[in-house]
Amino acid sequence: MNAEAPVAKTEEDGTPKEKRLPKKRAAVLVGYCGTGYHGMQIQPHDPLTIEGDIFSALAKAGAVSPENAVDHKKVDVQRAARTDAGVHAAGNCISLKMILDPPVPPEFPDLTAYVNSFLPAQIRMWGFVRAMKSFQARTACDSRVYEYLLPSYCLLPPASTDPFAQTLDETSPGWKEPLKQALEFVDAAPPLTAGAEGEELDPKLRGEFERRRGWRVDEETLKRFDALIQQYKGTHNFHNYTVYKAFDDRSVKRYMIRLDVRPPAVYGEIEWISVQIHGQSFMLHQIRKMISMAILACRTGTPPSLIPETFGPKRIHIPKAPPLGLLLEQPQFKVYNERTRSIPNPDGEPREIVDFSKHAEEMQAFKVKWIYDALRQTELETNTYHKWLKQIDHGSTKDFTYLNTRGVIPDEACQNLTSKKYGGPGGQPVKRSLEGEAEGEEGGAKEEVDSDDEDKEIDRRALESGEFDS
Repeated sequence: MNAEAPVAKTEEDGTPKEKRLPKKRAAVLVGYCGTGYHGMQIQPHDPLTIEGDIFSALAKAGAVSPENAVDHKKVDVQRAARTDAGVHAAGNCISLKMILDPPVPPEFPDLTAYVNSFLPAQIRMWGFVRAMKSFQARTACDSRVYEYLLPSYCLLPPASTDPFAQTLDETSPGWKEPLKQALEFVDAAPPLTAGAEGEELDPKLRGEFERRRGWRVDEETLKRFDALIQQYKGTHNFHNYTVYKAFDDRSVKRYMIRLDVRPPAVYGEIEWISVQIHGQSFMLHQIRKMISMAILACRTGTPPSLIPETFGPKRIHIPKAPPLGLLLEQPQFKVYNERTRSIPNPDGEPREIVDFSKHAEEMQAFKVKWIYDALRQTELETNTYHKWLKQIDHGSTKDFTYLNTRGVIPDEACQNLTSKKYGGPGGQPVKRSLEGEAEGEEGGAKEEVDSDDEDKEIDRRALESGEFDS
């Protein structure tokens, strides 16, 4: 008796079902210019996310099946680092279960090129590697490298006629000594006042923007700035460099692995300084506040010894540097890669590791075109950094008496802190709301660097109101 022939599986309309291709855990390496997007992480009802576009491109290229393309959770999409609206990344990593070898049209050399054909030019897929079954981009990432770019004129001191400089004359005798050459340059300009938001730019002010772009940082100033930045290296209590965190909160201890201040480079009219920060993890606003503190200390003759003081229990107000210059360089997977190398592969071939270095040339070209050039053009059009500093120089300065030649935090620097909601020294309420950020830095691209899981408990209304802009 003949065995019955197997019945071919069909769709509801009677057409034969396509054979399902196996999906495997993979690490997808990407880079993007975040301009115009509402952030990295895919959202159910928001089409304008980086991850949303990448997931859609993977589905169109056949790396995600039609059945799974309707919901990213079906393939367990995770990202190594979150970035919020408008923030860029030269490298980021997405993990998911994907089809590694779907059919690719002959005009494309590989799946990566095919996926990129469905992406806008400001988002690139660098490549992908098959990962271990347990791999998740966020938990496997053991450190992250960020870059912050600032015009060198940010290190110019406040003008002698500015309220900030006049306060320094009273509270920090001798602050002008290391800044004489820069002060001569600053004081050569006509006195200015900060304009109201939306106010027509005064021609004199416009001329001052152009004049400052021609300033070039001297070697001694750059050395002082680098000395300040190096104080962050190691494990410290960064409670002053975030929001809603008390001194005795365990999560404020963070490990900074390496910090580099690179030689300044001139692009167009402006000289730029690049600061690269490699840390195990970062809290909300931490990098922008670290950069801000180093800038403010450098331009006021404050010694590096102040930085270790900020790791102590005294709560002070550190304004956030503009978000414009911040970008994610790449996440690191050192521990995962070492573990992967140590596990033998049945076929004898070495297992693939998650490594951006093989794409370094492409990533650098992308950064120059889509991130650096866009940043420089934005600064030329908006004068974001200049306006940020002018708001500080012309605003209330009593919060900044910790900027002094002694490198100590006086009690009066903490007197205006008022809030029972936010923790202060020893977990006690502090006396200042953290809403007093310098005006003029709001409204830019928002950024949320990686933080611990407890950061998810942050009041959503505060987030939406702009308290967490970055």
